[in-house]
Amino acid sequence: DVTVRWISGHDGVVGNEIADKQAKLAAEGRRRSSPNRDLPLYLRAGLSHNLAALKQSHSKDMKDKWSEQWQTSTRYARTQCIDPKLPSASF
Repeated sequence: DVTVRWISGHDGVVGNEIADKQAKLAAEGRRRSSPNRDLPLYLRAGLSHNLAALKQSHSKDMKDKWSEQWQTSTRYARTQCIDPKLPSASF
């Protein structure tokens, strides 16, 4: 059984640190989720994704991929003698 109560703050609340630790473990995937049969129907299909987090992850992946491709190109070797800081995001 779970009881949910609204509180004005987390300081001095019994069990708050334990709840925070368990939530962090669940978010990191270190804790097994409930079996689908035990979940309400609306949660069985999965939760929607955080759009901002998806965009950030995609942007980082593309930047890493581009950086690898750039460093193996012939242009990279030629521009290093001109300016070793190239390519630069600042102008």
